[in-house]
This record gives sequence, structure tokens and C-alpha cells, in this order.
Amino acid sequence: MKKPTRVARIGLAAALLVAAALLGSCFLGPGPAKVTVKFDLAGGDNNFAATVYVQEIESGATTGFPYDPHTPSITISLPKPGKYVFYARLVEAPDDYHYGYTSEQPVAYGHMTRGGVGQPPGLVALSIKAGGRYKAYINDFRATLPERDKPVTVPWYEEQP
Repeated sequence: MKKPTRVARIGLAAALLVAAALLGSCFLGPGPAKVTVKFDLAGGDNNFAATVYVQEIESGATTGFPYDPHTPSITISLPKPGKYVFYARLVEAPDDYHYGYTSEQPVAYGHMTRGGVGQPPGLVALSIKAGGRYKAYINDFRATLPERDKPVTVPWYEEQP
């Protein structure tokens, strides 16, 4: 029997890798959800470093992600399905400067602007499913934030697809 050529062996190896990847995704499931997070202080930019927090509503499980100054967005993986809220605290003054995901719209400042100067309706909660792709837009300085690592008790509402 004739020995396979190097090109044939490489082709066979590539075909086996593709088949294994396809079969693996069938048995392993869709994988973690991906959330693209945009932190916007003003005008589409963030001038300061922040920590973005993702908190599961029921358990309160909280994970923090670094967000560097002038970063357009970050994409995070969430391996566990559930309802999550998103918020950020500035690294330089986390107790004084915090922002929440309350709307897809930029927050206007001052009297007679969208939302006036009152409280927003609450944080947006995204229902995360395995393998899904989502977006969170953190920009509202008026948001009331939950206590980390505890079930979320501050006002929130579920974003409808």
C-alpha cells in the first residue's frame, strides 16, 4: 500500500479537527454568553478608569471587569444563564462616581432634559441565555446601585427583546 503524501496527511488532519469541533459543539452546548459593554461618561467616551460590575439578580453573585480610559467597549463572557444588571464605579473615587445601565439612550444633564434631574426607572436587567450576544450601555450617573454580592433590591426592569 502506498504511503499518503504530506499534503494528504495535512488535509486529513484538518478534516478531523473540523469534525471534532463540530461534534464538540453539539455535545458541549452553545458556550458562554457574550456581552459587549460600553461605558460612556459623556459624548461617547470615558475619560477615567472604571470597574464594570455584572451582578446576577437573584443570587447577587458579582463579577468585576477593568475598563481602561478611552476604551470603546469591552466584551465579557458570562458562563451562567440568568438575569443580570450592569454598572460601573470609577477607580479613582468608587464611592463618589458610579454609573448604571438604565437605558440605551445617552443621559442628558440638567433641568428639562430627558429624565429631568429625578431618579431613572431603575437598572436594566438582561436575561442572559447560553451562547447569546447582548449589549449593555452604562452611562447614567443617577442610577441607584445594588450592594455587591447580595441579591439585587434596588429598582430594576427587564429589557424586552
